[in-house]
Amino acid sequence: MDKRVTVLMPNGRRQNVSVRADMTLLEILETACAKHGYDSEEHCLKFHNKDVSLTQQFRFSGLPNNCVLEMEPTDKRRPVSNVMVCIQLNDGSREQGEFVPSTNVWTVVNKLCSSHLEEYESPVIIYMRSEVIGVEKMRETTLKSLGILEGRAMMRLIDKKPEDLKKQANVYKPAVVKDTVKDDDLPSTSRSVTGPSGTGGGGFAITNDLLKSLKRTAPNESSTSKPEPEVPAETKTQKSEPEQPKYDWGSGSGYQLHNQNNEARYEDVADEQFVKKPPIVNIIGPRNAIVFSLDAAHRHNDELPDSFFDLTVNDLKMVLRDLKRTASGTEDAPLLTSNLRELERQKAMLAKLNQYKDCVLRIQFPDRHVLQGIFKPHEVLDKVVEFVRGFLATPSEKFQLFTIPPKKILPANETLLELNCVPNAVLHFLFINEKLNAKTNKFLQDKYIAQLTSEEGALFAVQKYRIAKAGVSSS
Repeated sequence: MDKRVTVLMPNGRRQNVSVRADMTLLEILETACAKHGYDSEEHCLKFHNKDVSLTQQFRFSGLPNNCVLEMEPTDKRRPVSNVMVCIQLNDGSREQGEFVPSTNVWTVVNKLCSSHLEEYESPVIIYMRSEVIGVEKMRETTLKSLGILEGRAMMRLIDKKPEDLKKQANVYKPAVVKDTVKDDDLPSTSRSVTGPSGTGGGGFAITNDLLKSLKRTAPNESSTSKPEPEVPAETKTQKSEPEQPKYDWGSGSGYQLHNQNNEARYEDVADEQFVKKPPIVNIIGPRNAIVFSLDAAHRHNDELPDSFFDLTVNDLKMVLRDLKRTASGTEDAPLLTSNLRELERQKAMLAKLNQYKDCVLRIQFPDRHVLQGIFKPHEVLDKVVEFVRGFLATPSEKFQLFTIPPKKILPANETLLELNCVPNAVLHFLFINEKLNAKTNKFLQDKYIAQLTSEEGALFAVQKYRIAKAGVSSS
């Protein structure tokens, strides 16, 4: 179906313009102006009283077919500025330079990639899904016709024949079906797990063959129990030994300490000879301040056997339960007004304030040193700024704290609870003066760098502090 737009001219007439998918809105404006004798440099296009970008292609502009665009005069003539054009070659290298929008594509390619053109039999330029094939087509196409009027633009120079560009890459080839297949081996129709409303539940499908295999692997409670083989006493002792407690930093939305069973298990292990010595913790200031380096941290990831990733019956039940909860939650969730959403946010903040009496903040510096401190949820960010300033090598310099991703500079007058820093958060540090943010620059004082604690020690300090707080509150 042919696509076209209607341009409402300043003289009250309507002009129909046939458009292509790769046609820029500037070409539509120039076509309409040429038929009625207007200067395209002194006019602009609007859609629903909003200016549209003339550099966009029609396929990316979001304009519907048969839409009506208003052409109106601008306050001043459209300025012409140089554009920065960057061309990426097949080997990944890039060449860039400045050109005026009226320059044709072949001139740009010949100037930036003259030493590489001998390697290309049939050069092709690709820009925003627009393909300029061949030298003649490049000489006829200008940067302005591609929508490059200002700023920067990125192009790709490839070596492909025109017939190769029409071939689709990574085409799926169906597997060859065997001729002799038994009826019992044919897989049954899969039934997707859905919620109460019958909608999809995350793309998880279960077949009858999978259920049969799970039933075969499930333990039979009615079967007679076989006598267990004798196990040496040393092996039983090794199996009965409890695991060492691990100090988990947790996630920003729900950090939880070990429960009472874990604490009791840790006390039992402490009575034995195989207990691991707690790491050394160096408290260097108020708020249980600790400094450690991410470069010096050694993380030992235990290698898990392949059997750990096998799907069991209990794992399947938990997956089905979570999928049903997700499906029912998305379908039955009511629409909330802004007041109700604000009320829900206040309830969540009160729940956090009731559950967590303090929060742990880690301030990461560009040299990968981390300063850790413990604060109250109702304290404002100014308290954190004063805390950090006491450890800086240049405390007189102004700095800012932000979170990523995305980068959000935190306001100093809001509380840690409002900034979603409870129960813990990682804040990043930057000086206002960019020259001081080099990794080779000293951010913390030397006397604190000399008292580094390991990352495991920082986790242990938080664990110990919160256990002590929990014991005091319970007593």
